[in-house]
Parts: sequence; structure tokens; C-alpha cells
Amino acid sequence: MASRLLWASRAASYLQISTCPSTFSIVIKDLKYANTHEWVKVDGSTATIGITDHAQDHLGDAVYIALLEVVSYVKQGKNFGAVESVKVNASPFEDG
Repeated sequence: MASRLLWASRAASYLQISTCPSTFSIVIKDLKYANTHEWVKVDGSTATIGITDHAQDHLGDAVYIALLEVVSYVKQGKNFGAVESVKVNASPFEDG
């Protein structure tokens, strides 16, 4: 678990933020977004995952986060974990 936290904190330092003057959203370069408000950034053989600000606002405070063990791949559209918050329980990339 500690390696995941280090992985996420190191990844945060690599993110580059740019803004579009014609919109109110912030676009982070080099991220791939899902329709369900998750994102992934691939850097070599490492992938960093996260959720958008919109999803964070919708979920509220997270009370529990579970991720699959570190694997070499995750199939597109399949669950890779779960987030429970004070407002909502959600599975990232949930089918349906």
C-alpha cells in the first residue's frame, strides 16, 4: 500500500496543467479520460490513475479506497477498484 501512495505522490509532481481560455475546465496534458470521470497517465511501464475534480465534488470525502493488486495490465472497461465516500459507493470503470 505504501508503494501505491509513493507512486501517486511522485506522479502528481509530473502533471502539467494548462487552461483553455474559452472554457472553465482545467485540462491536464497527457491524460486519457473515461466517460465515468476517471483518468490515467501512462509513463513508460507505470500508469497513474485518478478521478476528475467533478467526480471528487460528486463523491465528497472518501472514506475507503480499494485497488486491485499491482498487475501488468487492466482490461479496458473492467473494474480495478472501489471508492466509498460519505455520499456514494462507486467502482471505477464500472460496466453498465
